[in-house]
Amino acid sequence: MVNKEVVIKTIKKMLNSGIEDKIILSTLSDLGLTEQESEELLLTAKGTSGVKPKETGKNIAEIPEKEAVINEKVSETETPSIQEYDIDSVITQTSNKIKEHLAEKEGVDVLKQQSTDLKLEEQDDKLNELHKKIDSVHGKIDAGSLNELKKEINAIEKDVSEIKNDFKDFKAKINAMHDIMKKILETERKLLTKK
Repeated sequence: MVNKEVVIKTIKKMLNSGIEDKIILSTLSDLGLTEQESEELLLTAKGTSGVKPKETGKNIAEIPEKEAVINEKVSETETPSIQEYDIDSVITQTSNKIKEHLAEKEGVDVLKQQSTDLKLEEQDDKLNELHKKIDSVHGKIDAGSLNELKKEINAIEKDVSEIKNDFKDFKAKINAMHDIMKKILETERKLLTKK
């Protein structure tokens, strides 16, 4: 049987190293503890054991022993011996679980990175296409062409203002001719009516 204090010390080390509660509880269940016993030990290790444990008929200090596999390649003639779990075996089991968790997380991270890379490549292609279009427009209208266009626009505006002035002059001349024609017609009418 493993001493309750040793288990609590191990749990404290696991907590200090940043291991999640669910992993610690899983490790304790691997040792043969019930869920309630595991939670009580975890709370005790955290220093928040304000909850009274239910009487289960067992002494929590008496933790059942489990087989500790020292070497995976045990020969068929040898039978693994039942050994008492110590801190090192608990830490080893926990570190193996953490390694598995990290390997899974690394796989997810790789997929996320690949997805991000694909999206960035798509955006890069779109930006390159946009740059090509902009460059083609710049090829058609360069700085010299813009200055020439400005000069042509100014010349056209000057011509338009001249045409407006000429139109005003023609209008004035037409009005003057109209007035003269009226006077001539008036005069001829008077002459014709006097005779």
